[in-house]
Amino acid sequence: MFEKIIVATDGSDTSLNAAISGIGIAKLCGSKVIAVYVADVIRLAYLSSCGEFSDGIRKCLQQEGEKAIKKVSKLAKNEGVLCEEVIVEGDPATELIRISQEDDAVLLVIGSIGRSGLKSILLGSVAEKLVRNSKVPVLIVPHERP
Repeated sequence: MFEKIIVATDGSDTSLNAAISGIGIAKLCGSKVIAVYVADVIRLAYLSSCGEFSDGIRKCLQQEGEKAIKKVSKLAKNEGVLCEEVIVEGDPATELIRISQEDDAVLLVIGSIGRSGLKSILLGSVAEKLVRNSKVPVLIVPHERP
């Protein structure tokens, strides 16, 4: 039924909860998971004159992405679910929508709030953009699992 499920991760506890849910669905449906980390480099455009500082942040984001993706990949492997790892740069919502459409995903799984941890906001800005703009169904997993 579900051939490809996109699991968005940013390394936060909430995205880990989302990964657990997405992998669980994939296991039940015999699906493949595509774990995606989007390095939000859009903000670095304002630091373009900072040269080495900007490069350092980009490298740090890449390393953070690799760690986050490996966690999801390990969870999938432990559950016997195939997992493809994808790290891209750009606006998270835009890139997640693009990848989900290009890969013909049937579901996009994301945590309700990300690394910013702004609990006062009901829904994280990336999750909200996805709900409003994605043509692929979006499953939003809450910060705390029941």
